[in-house]
Amino acid sequence: MIARWFWREWRSPSLLIVWLALSLAVACVLALGNISDRMAQGLSQQTRELMAGDRTLRAARAVPEAWLNKARQEGLKVGRQLTFSTMTFAGDRPQLASVKAVDSLYPLYGELVTRPPGLKPQPGAVLAEPGLLALLALKPGDKIEVGDATLRIAGELLREPDSGFNPFRMAPRLLMNMADVEKTGAVQPGSRLTWRYKFGGGEAQLASYESWLLARLKAGQRWTGAAQDNGALGKSLARSQQFLLLSALLTLLLSGAAVAVAMSHYCHSRYDLVALLKTLGAGRKALRRLIPGQWLLVLALAAVTGGLAGLGFEAALIYLLRPVLPADLPAASLWPWLWSVGGMVMISLLVGLRPWRRLLATQPVRVLRRDAVANVWPLKLWLPLATFVVVALLTCLPGNRTLLWAVLAGVLMLAALCGAIGWLLLSLLKRAAIDWLPLRLAVNRLLRQPWVTLSQLAAFSLSFMLLALLLMLRGDLLDRWRQQLPPESPNYFLVNILPAQVAPLKAFLAEYQIIPDAWYPVVRARLTQIGARSTEGNRDEALNRELNLTWQSSKPAHNPIVAGSWPPREGEVSIEEGLAKRLNIHPGQRLTFTGDTQTFSATVSSLRKVDWESLRPNFYFIFPPGALDGQPQSWLTSLRWDGDMAMLTQLNREFPTVTLLDIGAILQQIGQVLGQVSRALEVMVMLVTVCGLLLLFAQVQVGMRQRHQEMAVCRTLGASKMLLRRTLWCEFAALGAVAGLVAAIGAETALALLQTRVFDFAWQPDWRLWLALPLCGAALLLVCAGGVGAGLLKGQALFRRFQE
Repeated sequence: MIARWFWREWRSPSLLIVWLALSLAVACVLALGNISDRMAQGLSQQTRELMAGDRTLRAARAVPEAWLNKARQEGLKVGRQLTFSTMTFAGDRPQLASVKAVDSLYPLYGELVTRPPGLKPQPGAVLAEPGLLALLALKPGDKIEVGDATLRIAGELLREPDSGFNPFRMAPRLLMNMADVEKTGAVQPGSRLTWRYKFGGGEAQLASYESWLLARLKAGQRWTGAAQDNGALGKSLARSQQFLLLSALLTLLLSGAAVAVAMSHYCHSRYDLVALLKTLGAGRKALRRLIPGQWLLVLALAAVTGGLAGLGFEAALIYLLRPVLPADLPAASLWPWLWSVGGMVMISLLVGLRPWRRLLATQPVRVLRRDAVANVWPLKLWLPLATFVVVALLTCLPGNRTLLWAVLAGVLMLAALCGAIGWLLLSLLKRAAIDWLPLRLAVNRLLRQPWVTLSQLAAFSLSFMLLALLLMLRGDLLDRWRQQLPPESPNYFLVNILPAQVAPLKAFLAEYQIIPDAWYPVVRARLTQIGARSTEGNRDEALNRELNLTWQSSKPAHNPIVAGSWPPREGEVSIEEGLAKRLNIHPGQRLTFTGDTQTFSATVSSLRKVDWESLRPNFYFIFPPGALDGQPQSWLTSLRWDGDMAMLTQLNREFPTVTLLDIGAILQQIGQVLGQVSRALEVMVMLVTVCGLLLLFAQVQVGMRQRHQEMAVCRTLGASKMLLRRTLWCEFAALGAVAGLVAAIGAETALALLQTRVFDFAWQPDWRLWLALPLCGAALLLVCAGGVGAGLLKGQALFRRFQE
């Protein structure tokens, strides 16, 4: 009986919309949940390989041996690294090298790429970067002097798993064994050393050791993990995950709205049928089995079809993101299935329980009185309760809370605007004198049912706002990424340039038509005092090391001023906004720095917003020219070169102390990531667009029956088809234009919150929203009006179809 009822009712357009909306909700949550779960497991493995460990402890001095023994007692693997700079020699030829000494465990994770492959630094042997060998005219098998020690070059060092990107590294790398450090004599009291301890193990072991260690860390010691990845690639992937989460939220909102409209319409259209069944003797028990049974069948079918579609979406997204994901992603857990099916059930309960309850409570008297509707679960009580449950459930979702509240704020703003602008519009229309008959008829119909008009306005506005929000954010994200990495981005850094080499180097580059954008002087110093407050004991990463200071007469184009004024005058300094917030520094405060030769002070004159993820030189502090003349200094610049290697080889020969850093591979990797991510985001835009169209179609379906009856009366009274068609056009065009205007206000509000709080973009009002949304809304609903009008004017055959 239930199956026959379900099969008969399946032809109802409203029930089809309910099924499609629930299926899309399941598919979206399942696909994104599976991908997030698999990426979280797979990327954690990839991140540990890029770090050569699960956690890193960085310090300027060797840490107590008891700390390392405690880690081993917890079951962790511990590796040691020591980094310092020293002079290397090949005969009488000197060259500064950045030496990294490692133990036999290096690397804990990841691959050390060497030529020939499979090499590791053994006692008495070293691995050297090709640049260092070229500068010293050496080859594998030769001897190299490192301080007081003479070591054999076992091979070339091509890539370290934990090398990262540091444009301020002053010399090419030399990798040696920790056992040879003492022989070199390079490590003396006062030497600038960086100790790194790599820890590997299970999350429970790491968490236990971390809780023990953090209470013992001192100034100059920093504990880091995967969460501290602030590079360009890490930020880009993080933003793409935020965008996917935003897509899931919008899909759930649109699906829920579509189910609410379609379910309400479907149940309302079945009041007469249930009243008739009760008149013919159908009992409450039979109807309670029949109607909830049909509901459960819809949910089961939506779970199956949505699950299959979700697996398909997941496969498509994995295929598009394959170049930027780990090679072997682990299988997803059961949580995404629980979230997707549970989300579908909760949506159906929140938006469908009240209509089904009112359908079951329909009285037999409705056979005689069409206006008899069961007054159960009043909307004024049910709506606040449902809203509270929705907000509470969404708060439990994993992800960025700011993202959630920004979207909800936009929806609430939209609801308030719909009510205010709708009532204002209706009030103005009541007083307006309209001569054109189609427009007057359309206005009269809108005024005759104000609550229906406002509900339609809210549904259309919500669809337009969420679609515009997603499309605008996707465009902003891709534009932002392209702006960070334009085709002319520098692919080489020149560092460790002596002041006397600046002019000859400029002349050398000019011969090859290379004019770098900027030259940055670099001075190393520590921030030791903020006003009268010492920075000793502060664990901020910027205070636990020497900072690279610079001076500039012109403001960097990618550093907008957010407070104070530019340029800094004599005795002043400009500071990066993020560091100022962390250290509670404001314009007008006095800062004290300690350099190699002297201590100096400056007053904060401005705060700058710095884009640390861009592959360009950035600085915490910028001084005016001449402020750092008393400090030892070097210079830094970046350039774009796509020619042959002959120019680079000649540059190394003429300026052997200048270090050349090639970041072309990093640029290529990020470009590949962004290209693949953008393709995946297009899939999510299509998915949300389908949900929006379902909501539009569901809302249009609501007024079908009543419009058909009104048109039949008008045709009986002599109205022409053209007049009725124009009336529909005017009605839908007015709704579309007003809905587009309201959606523009709501979208602009949500965009401002999302861009500034979630995606860290500078927000600017977009005039395209205010023009495109009203026009597109009117045009889209005009198309709907054309389809509705063509169907409604075909006669009684269609009337019977919409009766079902």
